[in-house]
Parts: sequence; structure tokens; C-alpha cells
Amino acid sequence: MLGQFFNSVISFSISVTYTNKDLKNLREKKIITNISSFLSPTMFKSSPFKTFVRTKVEYVKNTKFKPVKYSKFIPKTYTFHPYEPAKKVEITSSLQQLKNQVKSGDEITKEQYLNSPHFKFQEGKEGNSLAYLRQCISLINSGKPLIAMDCESYERNHSQVTEIGVAIMTYRKSTVPQIKTIHVVVKEHFKKRNTLYVPDKKDQFMGGSSFVMTENKTRIFLQKLLDKYVDEMDGVFVGHQVSSELKYFKSIGVNCKADVHTIDTMKLMQLSKSGGNSLWATLRELEIPYGHLHNAGNDAYFTLLAALSLCDPIVRIDKNLDIYMDSPYKGKKAAHDDSSTYFVVEDIEKVIESL
Repeated sequence: MLGQFFNSVISFSISVTYTNKDLKNLREKKIITNISSFLSPTMFKSSPFKTFVRTKVEYVKNTKFKPVKYSKFIPKTYTFHPYEPAKKVEITSSLQQLKNQVKSGDEITKEQYLNSPHFKFQEGKEGNSLAYLRQCISLINSGKPLIAMDCESYERNHSQVTEIGVAIMTYRKSTVPQIKTIHVVVKEHFKKRNTLYVPDKKDQFMGGSSFVMTENKTRIFLQKLLDKYVDEMDGVFVGHQVSSELKYFKSIGVNCKADVHTIDTMKLMQLSKSGGNSLWATLRELEIPYGHLHNAGNDAYFTLLAALSLCDPIVRIDKNLDIYMDSPYKGKKAAHDDSSTYFVVEDIEKVIESL
């Protein structure tokens, strides 16, 4: 009789343990309470079932087993290299001398770099190109605040600014650039999404929280930022096609002083490359990791990083940016899904050569 009773309790405990679909909600107290209702207090304390039930419960509670899930989607693979390799660059003796200095770790002063005869800019524009590069390098090294801005507009009505991104850099002595990034979404256009010509990345700001403001508050906020960093602190306005950004600001009633210092990363890339001057192509050319472009906050941040790189003599020497040539990204469009691209490597030497 007692054996039958024990068997029934065992069956009950097992059924309670294994028939509950949500094992995470299973608790030791619940099962022991259910079991103890069948047993007397003395029998429960001395019963081997107490040990048995605890063991089963601990097993269930502590087991983190999850079935292995294999993706049914097999990504497409490509043959390395993803884009055409850059054309062979004719390295002059003056450029090679600078490269040797970089490799050996010797300091290259700004004046030594700018006065070197290694520059091979677009024919007929050599003087203007070098003058603009000199101006931008001087601004980057002036110690003035850098404030990069980017606007996103609604593709069906470009007069409607949907997002504004701001990236501010005021402290220059840190090893890693200290950049404060802000993403503002205009409340009146919150539901308007781009899909036809550029991807919708409004929800993918990589710098933290996004601020939702009315159009009027957005205007006041941006005007105060420009007043503080550009007017009062004599800062430098940075943008990828600066004229376009200033035009957007003017359309929403934000004014910037006429003699503002500017660094245009698109114009800087055009000194070096024919075609392929989008922000995406610029970041690829500079080998700066990026993600979720066409979010205004992200674009402002990456534009500032691009400006720092394009005005760094070491970067320019290493990547042959002082020789005008076709861009390997000319005529190519960015893949905006931000997913990994897989390339099958057959020849390791090709990878080594690309480094």
C-alpha cells in the first residue's frame, strides 16, 4: 500500500516537473508544497522523496540547455577582393622618403609635409588644391572646437528636415578623440520614413538616446549650439558638402555667420579622387569602420572622423591621398543593410598585398 502511494507521488512529481512548458517559472517551493500536501510532516522530513524532489527541481532550475538553432539562411559568398583593387600608384622618390619616415617612426612636421614636392593633384588645379588642404590642416590643428553637422530630409519633400545630427570635439590632447554626438528627430516629421532612394535609419542612432523635439525647439536648439561653438568659441563647421547642410539650416530658420570657418570632407576627397566622393566611399577609402549611415547622428560623427583623417599627414601619406586618381568606388553604391559580406579567399597572398 505504501509502495503504491510512493509510486503515485513519484508519478506526480515527474509530471509536474516535465509537463510544465515554461520551465523558467518552475520553483522548488511550488513542487515541494504540492508533494508535502500528500505526506504527513514526519514522513515528509524523513522521506527520501524530499531529496529526490530537490534534486529534480535543482536540475530543472539550473539547466540552461537550449536547442541549437541553425540558420536556414546561407549568405551569399563572393570572390575576394570585394571591389577592384586600387590602381598601381607611381611612388615618387619624395613620397617614398615620407613613407620611410612614417615607417621608421620619425616625426614629420606640418611644414615639412606641406612643402614637400610629392603632391600630384588634378592637373590645372594643383595650386588651389594644395591651398585648400593647407587651410583645412591649419584649422584642424588650431585648437578651435570642431562641430560637425548633418541633416536628413524627407525624400518626398526635401524642405522637411526630419533629423539633425551634431558631433562636437573640443578637447584635443586625448589619445582617443573625445566626441560628443547628438541626434535630434523632428517631432512633426517623426513618422515620415525614407525608403525610395536612401534607407530609413532613423531608429539606428549608435550614440545613445535620440532627442525628439518640435520643429521650433529644434531651431532654437541648433541656433544656440552654433552661437556657442561657432560664434562665441570661433569654432570650425565640419560637413560632408557643407553648402548643402547650411542650406538645410537656413530653410528651418537657423543662421550661421557668413565668415564661419569650414572643413568640407567631400571637397577634401575630391582633391584626391575622381568620383566615389560620398560619405560611404570616403569612409571605405580611409578604412574607417562605420554603420547605419543616413542616420543624421551617425553621419555627423563619421564625418568628423573623416575630417580628422583627411587632415592628418600620416594618413594621407600612407593611403596615397596626395595623388589624384580614380576612386575604386567610382560608380558604386553603398550596401546599406549593414550586414556582413563574405568573401571566399583562395589566394592568401592577395589578402596580404591588400593590407
